[in-house]
Amino acid sequence: MPISRSLTIYDAHQAMRVVLSEHLSFEHSTLQLINRQAHGISDYINALRAAREFCAKVSDSLKMEIFPYSVFYIFFEQYLDIWSTALVNLAIALGAVFVVCLVITSSLWSSAIILLVLAMIVVDLMGVMAILGIQLNAVSVVNLIMSIGIAVEFCVHITHAFSVSLGDRNQRTEEALGTMGASVFSGITLTKLVGVIVLCFAKSEIFVVYYFQMYLALVIIGFLHGLVFLPVLLSLVGPPPRIIPRNDRLDGELSPSVQLS
Repeated sequence: MPISRSLTIYDAHQAMRVVLSEHLSFEHSTLQLINRQAHGISDYINALRAAREFCAKVSDSLKMEIFPYSVFYIFFEQYLDIWSTALVNLAIALGAVFVVCLVITSSLWSSAIILLVLAMIVVDLMGVMAILGIQLNAVSVVNLIMSIGIAVEFCVHITHAFSVSLGDRNQRTEEALGTMGASVFSGITLTKLVGVIVLCFAKSEIFVVYYFQMYLALVIIGFLHGLVFLPVLLSLVGPPPRIIPRNDRLDGELSPSVQLS
């Protein structure tokens, strides 16, 4: 295609003018640019963002499609929208868990408490990632989303046992811990802990950082929230019982029959 345009490329040190002759005709071409000041992830991300903005302006000026390409862009492109992608997917996962809990438990109150505890587990896990220096990338985002499904086990059993217990909130919390606390500790916490510790001996750094450290933190945080924080929360603002005792005797003793609310 014959064109007659001039293009000026500006950077922090100099300006370069490229004159395209009106007798020049081509289908595609490349222009190599070198970034000599990239020393970390943030530099590569800024370079990728600047290259895309530059190509967009040039495309509008020359009325042709121009796009940047580098072998590094394939990897660093994930960081451009990593936060928005993570938040959207976490919100979808939490919403799906809330809907499923609402259908199963038939209690908006119980589902809201489970959702609150799960959100706190995810926030605490992200805080542990910041302390350990684990970057937010595609692997860690997948782990965060998976952690929601794993953390449900620490919450839903205690909440269900609380919902089907009788008495005041403190009595029902004590009964829920007595009936389901040991099962959550031995059947969920210990089994996951043993499986995660094996990853500590992996030779690959990605398994140690993104799987051993993150999943170990998830098991510990889930255990503390499910067996420490959640019972306290239920004893304060727990939902009413799902079963209501019916007194069929004159002396006030409870009948074996119960009526579902």
